[in-house]
Amino acid sequence: MNGYSITTVDHSNVDDLGFFCVKNKKHPGHVAKRRWLEKRFDEGLRIKLIQTKNGEQAGFLEYVPWESTWRAVEAPNHLVIHCLWVKSKRFPYPGMTRAILAECFDDAQSSGMEGVVVVASEGPWMAGQGVFLKHGFELVDEAPPCFQLLVRRVGRGSPPRFPTNWQERLERIPDLQLLYADQCPYIGKAVLELPPVAAEHGVRLKLVELQDPAEARQRMPSPYGVVSLVHAGRLLADHPISATRFRNILQRELHLRPGKNS
Repeated sequence: MNGYSITTVDHSNVDDLGFFCVKNKKHPGHVAKRRWLEKRFDEGLRIKLIQTKNGEQAGFLEYVPWESTWRAVEAPNHLVIHCLWVKSKRFPYPGMTRAILAECFDDAQSSGMEGVVVVASEGPWMAGQGVFLKHGFELVDEAPPCFQLLVRRVGRGSPPRFPTNWQERLERIPDLQLLYADQCPYIGKAVLELPPVAAEHGVRLKLVELQDPAEARQRMPSPYGVVSLVHAGRLLADHPISATRFRNILQRELHLRPGKNS
């Protein structure tokens, strides 16, 4: 490849190469994700890392067989992409996204899968559907508030889909809860910082860590599947948020004020 190569990250080299997005090994999210990966590699999780000839990291792709995915989707016999991040503006090598997605497509074919699935969003935090449509995916389902499910087919099986019981999932949560898993290392900081902010506003934030991907697919009230901030049956955030954003939600959405609530 012109100017870069693609390396597979696994048990043997993850401590040397990391997993791209959080490089500080003392960051709470890095610690949590590294611990999370111990079990996930054994479940078939793959991380593909783009490295330049100078050893700089230019992008990565994380994907996993459906039965081990944390995205809330129904896609038996498919690979599911968790994350795609390519720094094409900083490293303008042509074809990086195409090349790293090809690793996943080849894996699906050699494993006898029906295809590759990804959850996209026009909102914050996740890649938009445009990059996947450009590389052979097709839109097959949508979910509120702004999620799309796309697939690139290899076989001829039934198309994947989203669950349809989002409101039922929300109604099971009567209080203020942060449901999360450590798939995304940016969640680790929120887990530490958000509970004290809730306490300042006279309310308890219940942390619910999901340990099993099947449980996440069944319980999470958002397709993203690894973090949901919920209050009394209402989804307040479907991606990692800062303490400042959480404070704004408490004050503007729940009408709470610091030190003035029972």
